[in-house]
Amino acid sequence: MRMPRAIAAAACGLALEGCSAVNSNLPNLNVPNIDLFDPPSSATLTIQSNPPGAEARPSSGGLCRTPCELPVPLNDGFTVTYTLDGYLPQTVPVRSIPPQKSALIDMTPARLEPNPVMAQLEPAPPPPPPEPPPVRRRQRP
Repeated sequence: MRMPRAIAAAACGLALEGCSAVNSNLPNLNVPNIDLFDPPSSATLTIQSNPPGAEARPSSGGLCRTPCELPVPLNDGFTVTYTLDGYLPQTVPVRSIPPQKSALIDMTPARLEPNPVMAQLEPAPPPPPPEPPPVRRRQRP
């Protein structure tokens, strides 16, 4: 009976030794890093404008008419450019905020700021009036 106990003790010792070889974010506590969730690589951005119906084009790619939603990558910041006939174009910056982890499992998800993105479009100034045609003087014969 002593032999099975010795084998079981050796197996447990080897299993525990394997745990200490795992890289850890907390070396002082000797706790292995367990990343159970892969952070998402994209998020849904809600895009709005006043007046609605503007064409919205994120610099990360995509196109829609407001109000709309688009998937965008969560890796870097980007801009959303709004255009609408009769209105001045407008560009709004959007930041990507990475996820924040606390302990081993808790995670604040990555997010976009601002979300929703809103643009108040300003009317374009009226075009200048056309110049009057030059006055021609009649020449006398």
